[in-house]
Amino acid sequence: MGVVPLRGAAADGTEPFEIVNPSQWQDKEPPRYDWVVEDLFLRGTVAMVSGDGGIGKSLLMQQLCSSSALGRDWLGFDVKSGPALMLACEDDEDELWRRQARINMDLCCSMNEVGEGGLMLKPRVGQDNNLVFLDRNKWVLRPTAFFEKLWDFCVYEGVKILCIDTATATYSGNQNDENMVTTYISLLRGLAIRIQGLVIITKHPSLAGRSSGSGESGSVTWNNTVRARCYLHKDKSDQLVLETMKTNYGAKGAIPLRWSSGVFVKDADADYSQKWL
Repeated sequence: MGVVPLRGAAADGTEPFEIVNPSQWQDKEPPRYDWVVEDLFLRGTVAMVSGDGGIGKSLLMQQLCSSSALGRDWLGFDVKSGPALMLACEDDEDELWRRQARINMDLCCSMNEVGEGGLMLKPRVGQDNNLVFLDRNKWVLRPTAFFEKLWDFCVYEGVKILCIDTATATYSGNQNDENMVTTYISLLRGLAIRIQGLVIITKHPSLAGRSSGSGESGSVTWNNTVRARCYLHKDKSDQLVLETMKTNYGAKGAIPLRWSSGVFVKDADADYSQKWL
């Protein structure tokens, strides 16, 4: 809409070179941001949640998917209601079941309620979960058959939040290669746009990322290509926090968390100087 084809474009049969003329915006209000998770994760984007192994990223993502299915808030953030799929590459069905039982207790819901709301869990531990492969003829990454199957499933089921746990299990390229990382994130961004939803990947930080407090690992392209990145970690006072390390559109800050009956909840009593802005 409002795209003006360049004169003489596509004469050779290639894709036309198109521009947007700002005059079409005259006297109109720009569209508001369409949040999947209010002030944190935007619709049609790829986000990342990084954190050490065992700190609770998988649980946090399963809680988010459950909140999406039920239309409940997550750690105090409003979440748009919609079907959610968690691709669990490191957990088997029994672990997902145990975790879900604790989540349901916190949300005061039944398995039937969360299932009928659209929560879908896909245990893939011990399987080949690569979403991309290296085309050695052109030295570029291509989507695998599994990625295409995941794409079709998300479109057919109307998935609005896809959590991929983890990037390590689904990315077979060189994590320090900027072009490869960009291709991987771009493929996921294409899926997020197609379903008009959100794709979140989890990732482990490097030793340097942990020591610096940034939570980064590999090429800086990982941080640059996602639209938002949060870091689940313990701060210097041993307070567990979910901290925004990068956001293109939302607010910055950190949420203090505490463990309660097997799930994470917002620690409203924490005396924390970097609470969400």
